[in-house]
Amino acid sequence: MARVASTKIEVQDLEYVIEYLLVFTVSRRAYSSDTTITKGKNRVKLLQAALTLEKAMLELRNQEYLNAVDRICVDIEGVMSATLGTAEIQKLRTAIRQKRYKNNGFNRALGEYQSTKSFLERKLINNY
Repeated sequence: MARVASTKIEVQDLEYVIEYLLVFTVSRRAYSSDTTITKGKNRVKLLQAALTLEKAMLELRNQEYLNAVDRICVDIEGVMSATLGTAEIQKLRTAIRQKRYKNNGFNRALGEYQSTKSFLERKLINNY
């Protein structure tokens, strides 16, 4: 039985996945492969997710931020599973690993997500 590539997106990979998919939607490889990611509605979903992430990082705080980022992860997973084949998902995974290595672990969204989560946990502990 063939192994299915996972489309699960974690917060640490979210920015990389959005960047990769936005670049991929306008590439020759996307147009020549058998994928529907080049259709307008899928590009719009990706752009909306990117804008929502930027807006969340700039404007939202506390639980609103965590909820927004989790919702974006689910949206991107939906676009990936609906449009990409197993081979393209595997290429995406490889690109993410390379990007993570190149950036030495620096990730804006993940840093903000973890600091917000720890702040809320400290706040919850102090209230008791």
